[in-house]
Amino acid sequence: MNKLSMQVSINPKTPKKVNSNIKVLLSELGITNSKPEYLRFINRSNEYRNAYCFNNCEDESNKTGSQVIYGWTLWEDRKKGFFEAEFHSVIKENGVLIDITPRKRNEDKILFVPDATKSSGRKTETIWYSWSNLKMVNDRVVEPSEELEVVEMDNDYSEVRYV
Repeated sequence: MNKLSMQVSINPKTPKKVNSNIKVLLSELGITNSKPEYLRFINRSNEYRNAYCFNNCEDESNKTGSQVIYGWTLWEDRKKGFFEAEFHSVIKENGVLIDITPRKRNEDKILFVPDATKSSGRKTETIWYSWSNLKMVNDRVVEPSEELEVVEMDNDYSEVRYV
């Protein structure tokens, strides 16, 4: 496994537009039939937690019947030539994608692209299918995305296992 190690500080933000660098990122993910779209956070419950998008979306789906959509949140630090795709889930209601997971990054909106080609969702009662972040610097993959299992240990801790 190749890990990104840089001596510079990186401050990824939501891309302002779908530029050629974001298109390279999408190509590396193998996404050809989905278009990224900007989503604002919509608070559906004060119980929903940052970094628990799978749980949040599953809970919302159970409450409202909304569909859970898996895909990628796209980030960039253009000054450093850094681009990242983070596996994420949102809900879909009446044909509209909605991000219900609180954010740790102070971003008004995220750039999200659905990806129905990857194994995703709940695998067992305590294990989720997931993917590690894809990281690129200057159009070169420095950390490829790999299939993961996220194991729920308790309410405040999860373990990640590479498959």
